[in-house]
Amino acid sequence: MGGGVTPPEHHIRCLAPLTKSGGDEEVRLEIDDKPVGVRLRIGRLNEQLVAGLPDRAFDLLEIAAVVYGADAAVSRGGPVDQQMGRKWHRRFIVDMPVRDRDFWARDDVTRLLEETLMFLSGDRFEFGFSQKRYPEAERSKFFKFDAESSWKADRVLMFSGGLDSFAGALEEIAEQRQRVALVSHFSASKIAPVQRNLHKALIGKFGGDFCRHVPVQVQMKGRSLKEGTHRSRSFLFAVLGAITAQAFEQNRVSFHENGVVSLNLPPVNNVVGTRATRTTHPQTLTRFTGFFAKVFEKGMRIDNPLFWRTKTDVVKAISRLGMNDHIAHTRSCADVHNQTKQHVHCGRCSQCIDRRFAMLAAGLTQFDPEEAYKVALMDDARNGAIDREVALSYVRNAQVFEHMTPEVLERTFPAVLDAVGHLDYPPATALTMIADLLNRHGASVSGVMHNTFDSRDADSFPEGSLPRLYGDVQRQALLAAIPDQAAPPDPPMPHPFILEVDTRRRRITIDDRVTFERNATASLLIELATLWLTGVGQGLPPLDYPFLQAAQLAQHLELASDEALRRRVMRARSYLRQRFASSGLDEALGGELIENNPWQGYRLAPDRVIVRKIEQD
Repeated sequence: MGGGVTPPEHHIRCLAPLTKSGGDEEVRLEIDDKPVGVRLRIGRLNEQLVAGLPDRAFDLLEIAAVVYGADAAVSRGGPVDQQMGRKWHRRFIVDMPVRDRDFWARDDVTRLLEETLMFLSGDRFEFGFSQKRYPEAERSKFFKFDAESSWKADRVLMFSGGLDSFAGALEEIAEQRQRVALVSHFSASKIAPVQRNLHKALIGKFGGDFCRHVPVQVQMKGRSLKEGTHRSRSFLFAVLGAITAQAFEQNRVSFHENGVVSLNLPPVNNVVGTRATRTTHPQTLTRFTGFFAKVFEKGMRIDNPLFWRTKTDVVKAISRLGMNDHIAHTRSCADVHNQTKQHVHCGRCSQCIDRRFAMLAAGLTQFDPEEAYKVALMDDARNGAIDREVALSYVRNAQVFEHMTPEVLERTFPAVLDAVGHLDYPPATALTMIADLLNRHGASVSGVMHNTFDSRDADSFPEGSLPRLYGDVQRQALLAAIPDQAAPPDPPMPHPFILEVDTRRRRITIDDRVTFERNATASLLIELATLWLTGVGQGLPPLDYPFLQAAQLAQHLELASDEALRRRVMRARSYLRQRFASSGLDEALGGELIENNPWQGYRLAPDRVIVRKIEQD
């Protein structure tokens, strides 16, 4: 769990399902003696096919619902965990009755289940299984049956309503001539009609025999929802797909997501408590496949056919297959709850930025109207510090990727090795192919930026817009950051310093070697450490951690002006260099702990420190 910190422990007891009027059934739990309900319904399957599902399949469905419910009902600590990330990792002790206890109680099965959930969520689940009293009961209450039909699927695809899943469905139907079952999960009412309309579009072009929609509704009941990161949700998705595939007597489920998103490489090493999704990471899919091989007699392969594509490749595939007019009906935005009819994309989140860059790179913007974005990619100001950093980090990372060789990739982003060993190629080949994927992504983004500056002068864009933030100075800084392929390897990045904060004593301790308290530098670092925690609590990658604007920081420190703040920061850097030198540490590194950006303000350098808070008595 890191840092020797014991995660909070929560006890889960599974209760008998509660059947509502109309046949709806809830998975009912008690978490630390408090009731929690999860409603789950799978629609449009054949009752005869469902009746043939083995007991283990129904057990697996309920296990996935319990895991989802626990994940959603217990907070990780909120935007600023006052215990410095202690609540981010959680421990769940689950007491659960199942139909096939002999299977689930096997050590190899339990271990695979718990390890898979640990990788996905960062949480420790410990299961104790007992025998269900009435194993034949409650076998079909989670399904809403369609009219009897002999239709069978050749392929089962997870279908979110985004560009990638739409492109995947198109290719399976139009190029492979497969009959596909599109399994869609929705918890927000704004997404369900998007999925239905795209399904209708596919039927309209290819006919009803090629496509069937299997909608799944999963909702927390009452006020049970306490945590929005949902890092275990991909386990539920995979289980829903696998159950559907088993019902259709298939043994393969596909998620479709471009490889850049699937890899989800951190901008810097030593990411702490990130909420970065691992849904389609190659190791996730390998773990799913290995675990399901034990649950299902014929195995169950979980894969991602779009792993070697960029987002630009994805939208070009939609265009190639003649469905340009439906690009505007797909949804990519992470901020679903704030969508409006006018602005279906926020334009601020990384998903919206990625989508818009891909459209520009593919030359398909006429099919993705700019007015659908609340914040236009190039022409609108980004007023929030986080919004500005998200956009700049996206461009910065892409430009570094553009010139990355396999050797530099492995050295700079060692997390890539977590994926290399789980691809169907020799490691050296896989690393080269990943580097090529990232090169192509970077070239697409850089091409868009170059075209933007070729068409308009940077000063013609509004203050705070991406082109102005990027600017000539930022552009040169980014280019200078690109690794020199001909140069010898860079020295390894210094290990981040552990910065302990004792707010009661107003004390700062750095790597147990530098300690100071109740002085101006301690006050400054305490303010910036609190901001660092905000980035952790929001689940941001470190390079996207927020800055504190100069005026706000000056106010917090009771300084009269921005100029007074600049002098305070300069003195703090000088003080830190002196203390580092006297403690036998690299003097230069002491001066690098406080980072500032002319546009954003001040923060602790995210690649130089890890903040921990001293527990108060």
